Amino acid sequence: MSASPSLDTRVLQLAGLGLLTLAAIFGWQELELQGVFLAILASGVATVVSTRRLDGVMRWVAPSLLLVTAGVSGLAWLAFKLPLLLLGVLLPVLGAGWVAVRLWRAREAVVPGPLRELPLRAPEFLTWQTLGAGLMTLTGGLYFHLMTTQVDDLARRLVLTLAWTVLGLGLVVMGRTTNDTAPRDAGFVVLGAAVLKAALYDTTHLFGGLRIGVLVAVGALLLLGAKGLERLSGPRAEVR
Repeated sequence: MSASPSLDTRVLQLAGLGLLTLAAIFGWQELELQGVFLAILASGVATVVSTRRLDGVMRWVAPSLLLVTAGVSGLAWLAFKLPLLLLGVLLPVLGAGWVAVRLWRAREAVVPGPLRELPLRAPEFLTWQTLGAGLMTLTGGLYFHLMTTQVDDLARRLVLTLAWTVLGLGLVVMGRTTNDTAPRDAGFVVLGAAVLKAALYDTTHLFGGLRIGVLVAVGALLLLGAKGLERLSGPRAEVR
């Protein structure tokens, strides 16, 4: 008599969850990382919830939970710079990516007009804001824990600004090519952060040619992005 595949799956799931639970208990007691584990646990729960069917209230709940948990973990990382907190950002970002794909597949036509569009597009907006802000936090975390600890060069400060600029432009272009406002809006938030970093942080922490270079690089990328958007738009109506 052959064993049921579903039974095998449950056994593996229970064993894996049991070991992860033990790791959490030991981490709680010995490493004194209670707050970190709570943030990661909340992110994990939100990510699991996001895998459920997006019907009715779940269409709103899942994106909201992902945005909140990613935001809490991201703010906690900014305050304490603990690498484990980036896992609390990564999980909601992965969940938001999966939610974005399903929302796109189930996307319905919307009657033109911002007042009618907002209630229907709000879950997509929340999802893409999670993706944009989460990817900013993850790249910032990787930059901080890898680049700054191994590369003692002022030029390294250009990397994150340029990465955010490229990320923001990519989201804006995606929004234009798919005629979807949600990725475009998230892209402009990322671009805003990149421009503020270049104007307020880089200009005060870089000097000479590097300070000029970051402004030239970001400005040139924005102009190239604007030129590319003009070609993409062409005769089509603009996204509102």
